[in-house]
Formats: sequence, C-alpha cells, structure tokens
Amino acid sequence: MTAYVHGYGTPEQERLVEQAEHWRHRLIRDGTQLEPGTRLLEVGTGVGAVLAVLGQEFPGVRLTGVDIEPKQLEFARGHLARAGIEATLLEADALALPFADESFDHVWMMWLLEHIPDALAAVREARRILVPGGSITAIEVDYSTVHVEPSTRALEALFRTMVQGMAAAGWSDAGTRLPDWLREAGFREVDEGERTYWWQDEDLSRQANYAADVVESALGALTQLLGVSEQELRAGLEDMRALPSRPGAGLGWVLHKSTAVR
Repeated sequence: MTAYVHGYGTPEQERLVEQAEHWRHRLIRDGTQLEPGTRLLEVGTGVGAVLAVLGQEFPGVRLTGVDIEPKQLEFARGHLARAGIEATLLEADALALPFADESFDHVWMMWLLEHIPDALAAVREARRILVPGGSITAIEVDYSTVHVEPSTRALEALFRTMVQGMAAAGWSDAGTRLPDWLREAGFREVDEGERTYWWQDEDLSRQANYAADVVESALGALTQLLGVSEQELRAGLEDMRALPSRPGAGLGWVLHKSTAVR
C-alpha cells in the first residue's frame, strides 16, 4: 500500500480527533441510523476518532475497528478509553480482513478509500464480511471540487498540488468514484449521498482553518512526491487562512456520504 500522506506523528493523530469532532453532527451523525446491537466494523479506524463518535452518538452498537498501522491503534486504545467507549481493535489490511463471511451488520469507511490504490478490492472485501441485507456507509471527498472566492495564484497552486499528490498516493477523486465502486462491488440500493458545501460569513473561519490544517498535514509528503517548494505551498495556506478577512469570500467542496445494501 502507498504510504499514508498525512503521516503518523502525534500532532497528526490529534488532528484526526479534532477532524472527527468537526464532522460529528453535520456528517457522521446526520443521515445515519444504527440500532442498538448492530455489529459495526470501521475499516481504517486510525486513531479511533470516528469510532468514538459513533459509540457516543449511537449507544449499544457493538464496535470493532481495524487499521494497518500499529501506531494508530495504540493511540486509538487510549482515545477510546478516555471517551468511555468499548471497542475491539485489530491490526489488519483492508484488502484482507480477518473475519469470516457475513460477520457484521454494518461497515463504516471514512476518508479511507482515497488512500488505497485498489479501492474497489477494499469495497468488495467489505461486502464479503457483511450479512445479507447488511449495509455500508462510505465517505470520501473529491479534491478537484475544492473552490474558493476570491482565489489567488498561490491558492490555485496549492489545490493543484493537493489533487496531484492525492492522485499519486491513491485517489484524488474518490468521492466522485465512490458510488460506482459500490455498484461494481455488488452492492445494491446505492444512495450516492452527494453533499455540496459552500461556507461563507460566520462559518468560513472555522472551515478555512479546517481545510488548511488538512492540507498542511500532508505538506511533507506532497513536497517529496511532487518536488514542489514547501514555501510556495505555505503561501497558499496563508491565503486560505486569510479568506475570512476578505469581503464576500467563500470556500466549498463536494463530498459523498454514500450508503448501500449487501
């Protein structure tokens, strides 16, 4: 598997916790229905941030998380304990899950498939371990849809680099491809779940800083992958963080929270 572009350092692990909180209500909980007793597997659980939110928002769900990176799982165990959430955590590859067929009622994947070159194989593996009638929730963004007004040369260069870097490491357009991956893997009743966000006024400051944090966490990998200047990219980050101070400014992107049934 291609190296994870955001890395595994403690600041990045803490950013992932903040990211899950950022999306707790407007994305993770919104549109999700999970009954007590549901056996849920999160593939690519990382630091356990989303798993903790799911456990808090949907009490009684039986949680399991897998990740390929031991450092993430070590952090996840501590984070889940602090959050008061019980979950089984295992080291595993998304392409070879260590579970028998039909072991879970629901699979959750969030910001995972964009990092997996053979994303379709991961979706097929998720379908394998679902019971008939079980369901999947998968969430991905398309980096090419990120748009700002007013834009600058530095911002355009930053967005171009992020698209190129994500494409080199996995899929920059995973969000757009996601519904078709689900269909090709054999899922039915696919709800594409396209969500278009456009942030202005009082929402812009928080969202601009969130987006800048995501991109900044990948700068090291982007400069190595593409040979671009970190100074040039940081100029784009400065422009992004300055957006809220510019009259009439806005920031937006398109993501998919797709659901489907086995």
